[in-house]
Amino acid sequence: MTIEETDSGVVRPLHSDQTPREWVQNNLFSSALNSGISVVSAVFAGLVLYFGVGWALNVDWEIVRANLRNFMIGQFPKDELWRPWAGGLALVAGVGVGSAGMARNAFDDATDKGLSTERPTWIGLLRRFWPILAFIGLVLTFTRTIQPTLGVLAGLGLFVAGRVIGWNMPHSIRRFSLHIIGLGVLALFTIVAGSGGLVAVVGGIMAASIVSTAVGDRLNRTVLGGKISALVLPALGAAAVWLVMSSINSFGYGWKEWGGLYLTLFVTVAGISTGMPLGILLAIGRRSQLPVVKGFCVMFIEFIRGVPLISLLFFSGFMLPLLFPPSAEIPDGITRAMIVITLFSAAYIAEIVRGGLQAVPQGQIEAAQAQGLSTGRIQRLIVMPQALRAVIPAMVGQFISLFKDTSLLAIIGVAEFLQIATIANTQQDFLGKGLQPITYTFVAVGYWAFAYTMSKESRRLETRLGVGTR
Repeated sequence: MTIEETDSGVVRPLHSDQTPREWVQNNLFSSALNSGISVVSAVFAGLVLYFGVGWALNVDWEIVRANLRNFMIGQFPKDELWRPWAGGLALVAGVGVGSAGMARNAFDDATDKGLSTERPTWIGLLRRFWPILAFIGLVLTFTRTIQPTLGVLAGLGLFVAGRVIGWNMPHSIRRFSLHIIGLGVLALFTIVAGSGGLVAVVGGIMAASIVSTAVGDRLNRTVLGGKISALVLPALGAAAVWLVMSSINSFGYGWKEWGGLYLTLFVTVAGISTGMPLGILLAIGRRSQLPVVKGFCVMFIEFIRGVPLISLLFFSGFMLPLLFPPSAEIPDGITRAMIVITLFSAAYIAEIVRGGLQAVPQGQIEAAQAQGLSTGRIQRLIVMPQALRAVIPAMVGQFISLFKDTSLLAIIGVAEFLQIATIANTQQDFLGKGLQPITYTFVAVGYWAFAYTMSKESRRLETRLGVGTR
């Protein structure tokens, strides 16, 4: 195994010099005990694969084929199906351009520092995301028309084109690669759900972030400029985009009819993208020297962590509307559920981040203070990067748990991915036929594909950052 030691002392593997035969011999048959365990495991895996494949080929998957649209998007109207497709294609294009731009930035940065690195390959992408691609292929086998296949092929074409464009963009544009992905997410939300409310807030923050990135370096050179960059620009950007997007609020359809896997993924992404920054702020607030700030953060975190998620969802779905006057207009059930999931996720993320903050040596903070760095710059440049790097495994584990916890939305009547299986089994054509193993197997494969991909990406990130090595 060829290794490389970075400037920070982190040792990470570059590539393996072992042949497949040598790898098998060194890892599976290096001793008598390992050989016995490998043989028993191979026999067990072969039996499971043999009987599992035989069962899958002999059962009738008509219940999945008949309810495929429900499994994917719920009761979304047929005449509005162009919205999920158009929004999804915009997201795929944005992810393709943005991810390639970030990969190129990392590649150039490593090259400038004289570090050995490898350019991303299409084979590498297939190895990273093959579970999701395999699940998409499985879904396409159940389709009855050619349109879904054409849509998937169009998405793959946009992703490939986006990767090529993103890799060859000039550096002045590549610095906004993360924002390009955010614009893809914003386009999805705007096309499908509309452009007011939460989407307008996200768009405003994103626009402010782009402006701050573009002019922040110059403004931060002065104390007054730093305050303008940190406070005034985000406020102005959020206000401007709020006014523009709220004026076209009728463009989208809304998410009241969302369901299935589409809703599960949306709630997961919303919970992660909003819960993580809130959790970081709570973790910092819990370590604050201000009694009011620390007390509020401690009370919030301990209360949320002490109550089951299903109880909070039940409260938001059925009890919270009773506390408002009859004439008051309150958010719909899915919006309230997303707020609950965000707060629940933030509380757990706060404790994870707090553990990472405690792992940062106090001497580094004192050294930065001796150099005259402000508290904000110390947190942003020294403390937070090390803290987040140390808690990657726990953080991704929380994200995976959040993805699976979305199945609890069924308690408030939301037809998420798992609930669709129950609904399908109670339909008149399939009632009493014992088809639960078929529907729940299909759902389990979907959950596994996305959860396993997140786990693989976590291990890859840990290896690249040298987590657990010195």
